[in-house]
Amino acid sequence: MKSFTTLILLSLAAYAEVSASPARGRKAKTSSAAAAVATGATTGATTGAAAGGAVTRGATTIVMKEVGGIPGNECLTFRNNGEMVDAACVNTAADRQVTPSTSSSGASVLLVQRSFTADFRSDLVGKQACVGFNGTTFLAQDCAGANFQAVSLNANGELTSGTACQSGHDAKAQLTVDATGAKCVAVTTTDVAATAP
Repeated sequence: MKSFTTLILLSLAAYAEVSASPARGRKAKTSSAAAAVATGATTGATTGAAAGGAVTRGATTIVMKEVGGIPGNECLTFRNNGEMVDAACVNTAADRQVTPSTSSSGASVLLVQRSFTADFRSDLVGKQACVGFNGTTFLAQDCAGANFQAVSLNANGELTSGTACQSGHDAKAQLTVDATGAKCVAVTTTDVAATAP
């Protein structure tokens, strides 16, 4: 219980610091997400039960916009099958929203706002979905899944999991990942009111 209380206090302190001093420019858009990442106090990839379990929802829900994304379709979106693509920025759409949060082990995770149906992702029905890395791409996965590898937003505004990072998108607007971390692209974030899934 002591570590949970410490985590809550650190989260509240980081939130108070971020809301007390508004930032400007690109850093303003990433400050809330970066603060949420900082409260997780975890770097690198966290897998399986260590990353999973109950997720403590962060205070700020965001929409992520890929720097250099497809003009008019820069916002990261979750398809019905959980894959991530660039699409139009509709800040009120749950499929574009994530909440930087903390797993029960203290790992930083991105909690997916949208829900999933049995005909597309039966494994996510009634589960907390987080952005995970399956060794090839970033997509929605069960936060408590046995092979779940967490993806988080780092202080540079990059989606990362261990050495892997988002490297952009392909010709079909699907998110691409560089497993070596040599080519990373950033996202800017917009704080939004969470939409019901």
